[in-house]
Amino acid sequence: MWRWLSFGGVLLLAAALHSAQPATVAELIVLVRTALQQHQPDKTLAKSLRKVTLAEKLTLRTLEELESEGAGPEAMAALDFLLDNSASRPLGTSPNPFFSPPRPSIDEQKRFFHEVNVNAIHYSRNLPNFICTEVVQRAQMVPVRLRGVPTNPPLVWTPRDVLTLKLTYFENRERYDLTLINGKKTRSTYEASGGAISEGDFGSILIEIFSPDSRTKFQWDHWTHLRKRLTQVYSYRTARENSHYRIGVGVSASDRRIEVAGRRGFVYADNDTAMVMRITGEAESIPPGFPVLAQSGMLDYDFGEVGGSKFLLPLRSENRLKTAGISFKNVAEFKEYRKFSGESSISFDVPDAATQPDTADAAKKP
Repeated sequence: MWRWLSFGGVLLLAAALHSAQPATVAELIVLVRTALQQHQPDKTLAKSLRKVTLAEKLTLRTLEELESEGAGPEAMAALDFLLDNSASRPLGTSPNPFFSPPRPSIDEQKRFFHEVNVNAIHYSRNLPNFICTEVVQRAQMVPVRLRGVPTNPPLVWTPRDVLTLKLTYFENRERYDLTLINGKKTRSTYEASGGAISEGDFGSILIEIFSPDSRTKFQWDHWTHLRKRLTQVYSYRTARENSHYRIGVGVSASDRRIEVAGRRGFVYADNDTAMVMRITGEAESIPPGFPVLAQSGMLDYDFGEVGGSKFLLPLRSENRLKTAGISFKNVAEFKEYRKFSGESSISFDVPDAATQPDTADAAKKP
């Protein structure tokens, strides 16, 4: 009887949120937490969330905390949609339902960020040579024709393909070898696979952000929890004139065009280890006339084993790219890490910015 009543409470709450009356963020949080307590499937929760309309602005902090509490990838995708759609709404007046320690003092911020900066600058240097499998699920946003909706059809993410790559990391350089497309062997290269591709998850992005010559500006932003661990979040911004962040279009060398863009976002550092555990960012100051109108991404790190030793390694990434005609989304998972062996050398045809020698260790201050 208790289970039935409790589950019934979830249904009643969901029904209220699905009504014409927009919901508050507090009501949304209760819905997600109750569904998680009842072990509701991720797909079912996501379906409920896609029917919700918010009267208040959903914040990034709320998404981070709900993910840490157990919201799955499909529910998080639905919450991310609500985040975008509620951006113009006013902030709610309900008390923050998530635990936060007091804001660190300026001296505490400086001491902590110094550790974060040193760890980030030396990250690539401490990685071993290894091989892993990267599985990339690619999607495109396309209009869906619905009966009775002749104009302005809704846009939805539609799966394009699944790429499986062998990623070799050797002497601080990366090589991507495409092995499967939709589970079938292929002789195509990653660059020639069409659509959007992304590289540089193993240290490149950290160098781009933390290298002193990038002159990135950092500022303490908020506390959160990431995979149930207390985390400090710093905002960052790199001006285009100092940036190493590159966006490229074109398949062959003859039609390839690469531009440097500025970048802003957030760095998530574990409060106990001062290691960067997540990076989010979006391109800004993209040159006029460039085919790419917008680009954003997220990279998650976690500890894993290579050759019997633990290292901080990329876990999952998501990259989005928008052009005038179409939008792309790539969701990648990194798995099956193993120590590099069996080949005496690796040939890299294109210089990689991630291989630049580590620069001065002096930490920038928030």
